[in-house]
Amino acid sequence: MNTENLNQSTPHDDTTQNEPQFIFTSQHKILTASGIKKTLSNQGLNTEEFITSVKNQLQALRDNGHENPIAMGSIPFDISQKTEFFIPKSSQVTDHFSPASVNVNDNTTFLSLSQVTGEQHFKGAVNKALSLSENSLLDKVVLSRAIDVHTSGTLNAGTMARVLYQQNPSAYVFSIPQSDGSTLVGASPELLVKKAGHQVSSNPLAGSRKRTEITEQNDALAKELWSCSKDRFEHKLVADAVYQHLKPFCSEINNPDAPSIIQTSAMIHLSTNIEGTLHASDTSALDLAYALHPTPAICGTPADLAKATIQHLEGYERAQFCGAVGWIDADGNGEWVVTIRCGIIQQNSIRLYAGAGIVQGSDPVSEFNETEAKLNTMLTALGFNAANETQQTTKAMGL
Repeated sequence: MNTENLNQSTPHDDTTQNEPQFIFTSQHKILTASGIKKTLSNQGLNTEEFITSVKNQLQALRDNGHENPIAMGSIPFDISQKTEFFIPKSSQVTDHFSPASVNVNDNTTFLSLSQVTGEQHFKGAVNKALSLSENSLLDKVVLSRAIDVHTSGTLNAGTMARVLYQQNPSAYVFSIPQSDGSTLVGASPELLVKKAGHQVSSNPLAGSRKRTEITEQNDALAKELWSCSKDRFEHKLVADAVYQHLKPFCSEINNPDAPSIIQTSAMIHLSTNIEGTLHASDTSALDLAYALHPTPAICGTPADLAKATIQHLEGYERAQFCGAVGWIDADGNGEWVVTIRCGIIQQNSIRLYAGAGIVQGSDPVSEFNETEAKLNTMLTALGFNAANETQQTTKAMGL
């Protein structure tokens, strides 16, 4: 995170404990912010006008004496839907998080888990997507599923973010309150775009295996993943698309010939680090985020056909899932990550999401198991286990 230009102010006198608390972590730097000075919405604006509005609001605040104000927020999967960014009253950057004093579920217990769309629906959608790819130009589509977890008491987003950070220190952890009273919280492994001065970088991920607790097994899984033609094809679609969308903004750009391997607390991924030098430093992180979103990592390719397939097959509304979440400052610097490994908290419930990329060679059972593994990032932070809770709930529902 480019911390030099962030406003590292202390909370204003009018900031209270009841005001929203924003969190975004990256590379062992923690950005926290409190209160809402201004809410910025895209209602009535096209994307270009909205980006300009955000830039103008930040510049106006700096002209009025704020050293370098920031805006934080999330972009939905469907950019035509309502988007809100928040300019906080105060923000600061630190290099550590105070450990969570309690577990997320210390004061609440698990009540139920319900499938928003069931296992058979997801597997059926995968089969239909495979059929479409055989008879159309569809190269890849990302299909997802959601579950609702209900608890006996209100879930604390700030505590959950701290637990996620402890369990996933290399991830981009975020907690972004929404104006409807919900909070978007998660631990994304995937950098959509970072902009610092003239430098820009992106880290697309695609192609995954479930990580185990045994190092030797993980090493074998990583080698198998790297050698798998199906996963390498899927990953190349994503990395090449990111490269092609960033290239027009850059005087120099590097796209490695082959991916590397990264491991999160739950998954093993194929990863490509793309880095470039911008033609113009006034190209903002938000300009770049919108230029890249949605990548084939969370949508598919061709994008329009993949979106139409998602709308036809998925069976629920993604909202913020598979969007982008992050921050931008008055200099246009910022970081935006892909909104995966996430959930939306509404008092004593949280909706969790997971998706998988479907290409020729995909298997419905394997893809469903991949979503189960990805759900474990959030369920573990809640103190639950995806396989156990799903099994118990499935039995209880008689499915």
